[in-house]
Amino acid sequence: MNIALSFPVGILISILLMATTIVVSAGLVLRIRPLPYWQALLIAAVANLLGKLFVSVLHWPGVVSYSLPTVVQLYLSYVFFKPSVSKLLLYWISGFALYLVIHLLITSLFGWTFMFPFWAPRLLG
Repeated sequence: MNIALSFPVGILISILLMATTIVVSAGLVLRIRPLPYWQALLIAAVANLLGKLFVSVLHWPGVVSYSLPTVVQLYLSYVFFKPSVSKLLLYWISGFALYLVIHLLITSLFGWTFMFPFWAPRLLG
């Protein structure tokens, strides 16, 4: 199935999905309580909007367009959550793994590739 999304809806869904990975990783790996919903939304919004700016507006190379939002996400996570370097790395790895699983599911179920436009796996059909 391929469900078309408008740009604003796609970016909103992308922000919410990334925020979900941040909340889950912050809760499970960093043991942050209460769960950091607002911080996760802010981190995800900044990272996603920067990514869209670099990719869609400025047309920067992929290595920059996808790396800078990741660096911003890590930096803001460090600022908000204050983890050790090893915990930050584990937090990022767990969040990235969850991000990949979400991408795999939404690409397979809905045809949405906005999380990783260069990778469109299909589990189903």
